[in-house]
Amino acid sequence: MNIRLSDPGERQRGIVEIAGLMREDLKQYPEYKKAYVNVGGSRGGSMGGQSTIDYEIYGYDFNETDSVARMLKDALERIPGTADVMISRSDYQPEIQVDFDREKLARYGLNLTTAAQALRNRINGATASRFREDGEEYDIKVMFDPERRTSIEDIENILIYNGQGGSVRIRDVGTVVERFSPPTIERKDRERIVTVSTVVQGVPMSQIVTASEAAIDAMDLPQGISIQLSGSFEDQQDSFRDLLTLAILIIVLVYIVMAAQFESYTYPGIIMTSLLFAFSGVFIILWLSGHTLNIMSMIGAIMLIGIVVKNGIVLIDYISLNRERGLSIRRSVILGGRSRLRPVVMTTLTTILGMVPMAVGTGQGAEMWRPMGTAVIGGLTFSTILTLLFVPVLYCMFASFGAKRARRKFHKKLQQKKNRDASHTDSV
Repeated sequence: MNIRLSDPGERQRGIVEIAGLMREDLKQYPEYKKAYVNVGGSRGGSMGGQSTIDYEIYGYDFNETDSVARMLKDALERIPGTADVMISRSDYQPEIQVDFDREKLARYGLNLTTAAQALRNRINGATASRFREDGEEYDIKVMFDPERRTSIEDIENILIYNGQGGSVRIRDVGTVVERFSPPTIERKDRERIVTVSTVVQGVPMSQIVTASEAAIDAMDLPQGISIQLSGSFEDQQDSFRDLLTLAILIIVLVYIVMAAQFESYTYPGIIMTSLLFAFSGVFIILWLSGHTLNIMSMIGAIMLIGIVVKNGIVLIDYISLNRERGLSIRRSVILGGRSRLRPVVMTTLTTILGMVPMAVGTGQGAEMWRPMGTAVIGGLTFSTILTLLFVPVLYCMFASFGAKRARRKFHKKLQQKKNRDASHTDSV
């Protein structure tokens, strides 16, 4: 069933909450052997749907991998926050198989290919000719009647002929047995796999991964069987690594630009400390608002790298200007903080107010963009407050240390000059 919900502003519950209630309702129907609810129209990892965690079980033996898949499914169902735990391997299908004896086939003048082809023609049919009518062609297939090819006894009595025209029954050259086999065999990296997947519902994905890894470690896996994580969790880890690399590259480039403009390595380092406050604010606001650290919130945190440092640049640049005008360190910091408070607050408020509609929006797609707006608001607010307090203090510490070091160098050079003058006078 495809269910189309009303607009988010016209209902009281979210789509994920409704999907959870539907899953509970489906549990009341034992007739449904396999039933699952897809949020967003597709299962797993879509931008509008719920995330999934896939556990890939590698192994050659079907019985062992099926047993491990069932144990893993039972373990996942006991972990809070999992839903729609499914095994990818379909139900086994009953089929009738014939195990030919090669020695008996050779005794009757047959080989395995001839016997198998003859049996296939009698069961599935063989195209004997084509019927043509009004320019159309229709295949004429010849096969046994259904009454003579459905039971094991019927197949055992089927006659096959050798090259000399001699006949022999199937039961005389082989054994007809009924077995169960999987309809498809999944492979990955040239190995057989079976996948156990679960939907993440109401809890962070990392919490389920941690609990499932503990359950897997407690399992007694047969030799040759291995379990690997994939699905949305693997995609998330790859995205996090890419975003982390991007963030480091952005920080390095911003530092290089500021070092070239300030002609100093210290001032850019002082300004970059505001990034620590920004990231701390992101984590705090996500925890307070109930959002998780996902791709969208990380993109918001990366946006802060360029937004946050501008407040420190405005503050440090004016303080340096006061120092060049001959003011003391403390007087420069006080005057710089007083005169640059209004521009910093204005730029911060415009950015925060611009992100408020994204953070509190309730329209279509708001669930996807809300973490980004929340992360930007929290990180920018927290970093601005602490930047106005901590960056000037840090500047005073480094500037005072630099002034003392310059004073010591000056006194040292002065003393060396006096010593040279004294030695010159003595020599004269």
